[in-house]
Amino acid sequence: MKVIDRYVFMEMLGPFMIGVIGFVLVLAVDLLFTMADLIINKGIPLWAVLKLLLYKLPAIMVLTFPVSTLFATAMALGRLSKDNEIIALRTSGITLFRISVPIVIIGVVVSLASYITNEKIVPHANFVSSNIIRQIIYKRPLPEVKENVFFKDARDRYYYARRVDMKTKTMDNIMVYEITDERFPRVILADRATFQGRIWDLEKGIIHKYDEKGYLKYEAAFANMQLNVSEDVLSFSEQKTSQNMNSFELKSMINTLSKGGVNTHAFQTELYMKYSIPLTCFVFALIGIPFSLPSPRTGRTWGMVMTIVFMFTFYVFASVFRSLGTGGILPPLVAAFTPQVSFTILGGLLLFREGSFK
Repeated sequence: MKVIDRYVFMEMLGPFMIGVIGFVLVLAVDLLFTMADLIINKGIPLWAVLKLLLYKLPAIMVLTFPVSTLFATAMALGRLSKDNEIIALRTSGITLFRISVPIVIIGVVVSLASYITNEKIVPHANFVSSNIIRQIIYKRPLPEVKENVFFKDARDRYYYARRVDMKTKTMDNIMVYEITDERFPRVILADRATFQGRIWDLEKGIIHKYDEKGYLKYEAAFANMQLNVSEDVLSFSEQKTSQNMNSFELKSMINTLSKGGVNTHAFQTELYMKYSIPLTCFVFALIGIPFSLPSPRTGRTWGMVMTIVFMFTFYVFASVFRSLGTGGILPPLVAAFTPQVSFTILGGLLLFREGSFK
């Protein structure tokens, strides 16, 4: 590592760590208020609340990585610009592109760290925290409503429910994917179901069976059908949702649902976003470079304002495309990566413009 790379890296390290800690505290404020209420008014043990906070932190930290990368880029280049070190480097023949290399590399490294955290730590932490919350909520009179529940029982049956209401004991948009001795499984689809213990009463559904080549050989519609399951729905409610799965688990679920004829646009969008969201760290590092530098055309304050504007614009842009992908209006891959690709191109053009400006 050359001197300039180490120098820029050390300039960014402090602000990045401060950014992570600061933004974690900001995002955790609402959670802390909720936890205080649980301890004081609900009588929840302190150890349970502290455990919940611990398992919530990984997901919060992943959210802070992109913003902290942008903050570190702005602070590091802002400090170098303030002390005229950028001008001295460029006067010595070191281009802005060369100065930007360590920043871009840091953006890539943080993106990789974000992906690993989001893939290996966050799903399990979310699952454990959800179980802690569920145990607390189940002590209350009104159970929760869950969406997109996917589970497997001991009889090689896979179940999917779009919505489960524990209060009314109803489910909407159900799929049962049953492994049999035949090559392809039997699939049962139903609009609605009510349950009592291990008995499900399915309403307005259809049964599909397939031949050895995968073609539909049997189809039967039904108005009502009773299904015996091996476990109670309360046990099913403890199974993972898409938010609590890693990419491998989510891919497996998507394949199973696709074979059952269920629309998986929402899940595919979630899957691709597990790759695109960590890339945001790199995007923010790249786009933060040109707006963190003062120039004859833009002052430093204006550059910082524009950086913040771009940050919020990106998140609005990403939210809109996520909704378009979830709703099936856009292909999931396009919906997940369009914001990152668009802003990467924009950041590259702005960097090229700033680097070419004398």
